[in-house]
Amino acid sequence: MKKEDHVDNCFYFDISKQERDSAIRYLLGAIIKVRSDSRFPSNYYTYDEDVNVYLAHLLFAVSLPEYHEMAEPYLSTETSDVLRWVRATEDKTIRYFIFKVNADHLLMHTAVFDDLNRKVRKKIFSRPPRHHQEVAKLYYEQAATYHKRIYRKRTGVGDVLGKLAQYFDQYQEVLKRVRREYFHFVTSFKDQAFNQFLGEIRNYENGFLKKSKMDRFLDLYGRWLETKNPFLVREIREIAGELQAMDPQFRFNPDKEFYGDGGFQNEKKCA
Repeated sequence: MKKEDHVDNCFYFDISKQERDSAIRYLLGAIIKVRSDSRFPSNYYTYDEDVNVYLAHLLFAVSLPEYHEMAEPYLSTETSDVLRWVRATEDKTIRYFIFKVNADHLLMHTAVFDDLNRKVRKKIFSRPPRHHQEVAKLYYEQAATYHKRIYRKRTGVGDVLGKLAQYFDQYQEVLKRVRREYFHFVTSFKDQAFNQFLGEIRNYENGFLKKSKMDRFLDLYGRWLETKNPFLVREIREIAGELQAMDPQFRFNPDKEFYGDGGFQNEKKCA
């Protein structure tokens, strides 16, 4: 699989709109509490409640094996590897993703896991903490720049990445203090509670899919009512069938709607 295809298939991990889910609330609450009890409370230097939300979602994502499967092909502690991957593509979205996922990786593995140098076989090749901090700042800066280029304007995500670059050391300390709550979360949600949570996520995704299909159905049916275009009938039938499979309470009789009370057979007789 190409890197581009892999990224496209995994962008659904951008779950920043799912604050209502219990795990995100737990992690977000832990971050806010730690900051309230420290010398770096929320909004200390600038408004950064958005960074709290980003970090909560990052902690949650890192707890999922699917996240690691998605990120692994793009991760390296060698800046030469990261820059080579970036130069290998002209796609701004891919470049943004490579910088972002490596910055997140350095943040998590210097703050929560603290294991970057443990993976180095010879101590002579290990890097001091300051090296990882400076590289992570650079990656976050580049990710913020590419996000702005993609959308051709200032964005909320770009602002968050910029704050992470500017105050990386402080956010790193926050996550170090959240470490205990994070591992408690991971342990707790490995059992039935975690399966229940994933069920809630699936229900959310199914609800979103149902809404999308309903919007498409209403759009097509509205166009058919205006134009009576026969080329719309087949797609309307298909989407109506999918909606009925998802929601037994959904009612739509295509034969009656398109051909009257007599249905399709009556239409054939009149032809």
